[in-house]
Amino acid sequence: MRRLLQLDRRLGRAVRRLVAALPGGVSAARVIARVMSPAFRVAVAVMILRRGTRATGLRCLGAGVAAGVAARVLRDRLRRPRPGDRPDGGLPSRHAAASAAIARTAAAGAPRVGRAMAVGAVVGMAARVAVAEHDPADIAAGAAVGLASARAVALLAGDQRGRSGA
Repeated sequence: MRRLLQLDRRLGRAVRRLVAALPGGVSAARVIARVMSPAFRVAVAVMILRRGTRATGLRCLGAGVAAGVAARVLRDRLRRPRPGDRPDGGLPSRHAAASAAIARTAAAGAPRVGRAMAVGAVVGMAARVAVAEHDPADIAAGAAVGLASARAVALLAGDQRGRSGA
């Protein structure tokens, strides 16, 4: 396990070095990392406000909140330090959990929106590694929590297969 954690830290440092070598890379990553959560909130709010996507938006809201809460509980218990200066734990990433849950849930009811959100989630997750908010394992664990939350919401919403539309 220790070797895996060391490998994860090395991979995170490699991503940060790569982004730092790109002109404007760190600045762009900071902006992307900062706007990820508000952008997803706005997208969910717009879905809720639009009659045709209201049910999907409400499911996205539920999946995102469930994923964020589950990731927070796990993070506070695991207490794995972040690569940057923040004192709170980083595994699993709440941003990754919420964005994966929202994107997966959106894909079930609004496939084009879901695909766009999936791209945004991946870019945002990579940016959070690039700015030392997380290492790759934090992101992967968060995404897994998010996908599990999306599945749970699909079950609660009546999808008997337990999948969000796939």
